[in-house]
Amino acid sequence: MNAIRDFIWHNRKNRRYLLSALGASVVLLTVFKIFYPYPNLVLDSYYYIWAAATHSDVNAWPIGYSRFLRLVGLFTHSPLALVCIQYLFLELSLMILFFTLRFFFRLGNLTSSLLFVFFFVNPLLLYTGNLIMADTLFNGLSILWITQLLWIIYRPRPWMIFTHALLLFITFTVRYNALYYPVVATLVFLLSRQRVGWKLTGILLPLILLGAFVIQTNKRMEAYCGVKQFSSFGGWKLANDALFAYAHVPPGALDTVPVKFRMLDKYVRTYFRLSHDPADLGDEDQHHGSPYMFGETSPLTAYMFRLYGVDSSSILVFKKWSKLGPFYTAYGSYLVKKYPLYFVRWFVWPNLQRYAMPPREIYLTYTPFVLRPDDLAPYAVSWFGLKTLMVKFAYIKFRWAILSPYPILFGLIHLCFILSFVGFLLNKGWSRMGRPLNYCLLAMAFLWLCDFGFSLFAAAVVIRYQIFMVFLEFSFSLFFLEYIYRNADKPLPGKPPGKVSSVV
Repeated sequence: MNAIRDFIWHNRKNRRYLLSALGASVVLLTVFKIFYPYPNLVLDSYYYIWAAATHSDVNAWPIGYSRFLRLVGLFTHSPLALVCIQYLFLELSLMILFFTLRFFFRLGNLTSSLLFVFFFVNPLLLYTGNLIMADTLFNGLSILWITQLLWIIYRPRPWMIFTHALLLFITFTVRYNALYYPVVATLVFLLSRQRVGWKLTGILLPLILLGAFVIQTNKRMEAYCGVKQFSSFGGWKLANDALFAYAHVPPGALDTVPVKFRMLDKYVRTYFRLSHDPADLGDEDQHHGSPYMFGETSPLTAYMFRLYGVDSSSILVFKKWSKLGPFYTAYGSYLVKKYPLYFVRWFVWPNLQRYAMPPREIYLTYTPFVLRPDDLAPYAVSWFGLKTLMVKFAYIKFRWAILSPYPILFGLIHLCFILSFVGFLLNKGWSRMGRPLNYCLLAMAFLWLCDFGFSLFAAAVVIRYQIFMVFLEFSFSLFFLEYIYRNADKPLPGKPPGKVSSVV
């Protein structure tokens, strides 16, 4: 750690980067809050706040962010303070990643400058940090997690095993997208230069912590709604995704469903047989990919009310909603297995298109600037002392305008990462680089594959779900491009000129 500290503080250029990053983050946040003095809230936000205000141990979403709200609430309930903590934590995480990449990968001046601008002068992070949602905290934790893995590959220390396990555990409690993180970490520990005992400890310790969390969550969900489960949201989401495909199965191809699903299936088939058009995953207006989860006329919602009655209270609805989580998991799994080709055609393929150009989702609506009128609003009003969320309409339009290029930008970064990685390999990058760096690239490629598969099959892709990976893709794309520029025409060590293939 002394080496990286000296690398940052005793190097004039790096010290300038550090002070510039701190200054840019503070100045941009200050200017941003002048124009957007209130936080942004969407449906998820109110449930996070409700769980924090009521000290609930369960929620439709992971409980970690609600506990973060409670932690900050021990000192202040100021929404300004919360937004500042979120945003500055993310920028601090990016700062650690930035200097880690410069330290290990020896990035050049142009690469470092481009990376600096993307990390510390990026309006998307300001608008994301202004949301009372788990996104900013999760992205910051994920960046710290992948940075720690780079250190474990390059310069492993025994204490990193325990800090990594704690970091991975906290990240998982904030968002279940971290479900595949232990798989990536396992590969890293296997590649790291450590004793076998330390490697096994590094692999098993996070699994023990996550297993304990899953067991405890199951028990608390059973106490809350009478049904043992880990995530009710996951069950509804799977059923929602399956219905995108089921809506397009022609009547002649339909088969008799198992007895336990027949009543629900009757609601679903009736819904599609009537005047309702099948939801299109490519349509941004379709509840951003969740029309069957939150739509008032959804057959999943209608079946819930059929079983438990209609209630105007959002909190009571959530309790009923939770009861059906495992049942909808089973129903969604059945439909996906029964009609796999339809699922690929009507969910995976459109989701791949969304991955190539992710929708702006909540960055495109008025909702974040309007307090809800239901029984969830008082919790937010009381917790933060809010009276309004509204800002001038010109500032809302400006948000639309400044974030409008991001779907294309994210798509280009995905493409650039893939092509630059291929160019790196074609230019013998794997042969020229040392083992630690190759291990880092192997771990990065594996992480990308895991994230890509998870993104396509688990949920409808939107911009805020991709921020973490896009920042990594952008970082490594610059590294690959810099390598290609510097080494395309150079022979491998010990080989005569003309033997190195080049893409330049």
